[in-house]
Amino acid sequence: MENPVLTKNLSRLGRLGRNIIKRFIYSQMTIFSGLKIAFGKDQPLVQFTVENDPPSIYWVYRIKSSEVDTLLQKLGISSSFSISPIKCLGTDEPSYFLALNAYRVSGLVKGVRAEWSIFVKDSSNTPRYMIVDARSSVGSMDPVDIITKSSTVIHKREGNVIHTQIGEGEDAFVSTITLPENLQSVHSSAEWVSANDYIYWMNGVCDRTFYNAGLADTKQSLINNKDVVIKDGTFWAQFVEPEPVYVLKLNNAIEFVVSPWHNVN
Repeated sequence: MENPVLTKNLSRLGRLGRNIIKRFIYSQMTIFSGLKIAFGKDQPLVQFTVENDPPSIYWVYRIKSSEVDTLLQKLGISSSFSISPIKCLGTDEPSYFLALNAYRVSGLVKGVRAEWSIFVKDSSNTPRYMIVDARSSVGSMDPVDIITKSSTVIHKREGNVIHTQIGEGEDAFVSTITLPENLQSVHSSAEWVSANDYIYWMNGVCDRTFYNAGLADTKQSLINNKDVVIKDGTFWAQFVEPEPVYVLKLNNAIEFVVSPWHNVN
């Protein structure tokens, strides 16, 4: 027996009417939501996408055991945070890591970005990302400097070569990755993924993030160190072992919805 509702075609006039209603109703909802945010009755939610070309790359370094306390002193972060060991891959033993991530983003911010992060425990005793240095190829915003000035951040793919440069001169981080034909697939640990739920900055402000399987079940590949050439003259090089424990390439785009500066009320 046919369902008369499912078999009924929508006329051009009916489609036009619904289009007008959609625009009107949802524009009013957006205006109302904006007013609630302006008066502190709601949190903003904005979208951004980590693009897959060039692929997002993580250089994951182990912090030298002799430098863990020194790094914390240099950072001067609040005593309410403690640096946390964490598993990067599911097969890992927990360790103190510093991760550098370079990627192209669209949405909330645009352009090429690079972020150095450590992992800290917050009041829930859960490992979280803490961004300790953020660079962008275009001007943007962050809760530490408010305005993030543009700087030299290059991250591009040419054929099977990924070239990354952050900064200039002797203080720059420069990486050249030559991708082989076959790469080993790996999976992040559950706690590495959930660390993204709240991303802290050094002044204690955090971004609340919501993500889908693009991050929770990220398709990523492990790049062998023999295929990577790195020159690291940055401030962060003194605290970590010379070679990264892992160089990871994300193989898919990741879409986030972010509540920026979530705990600033």
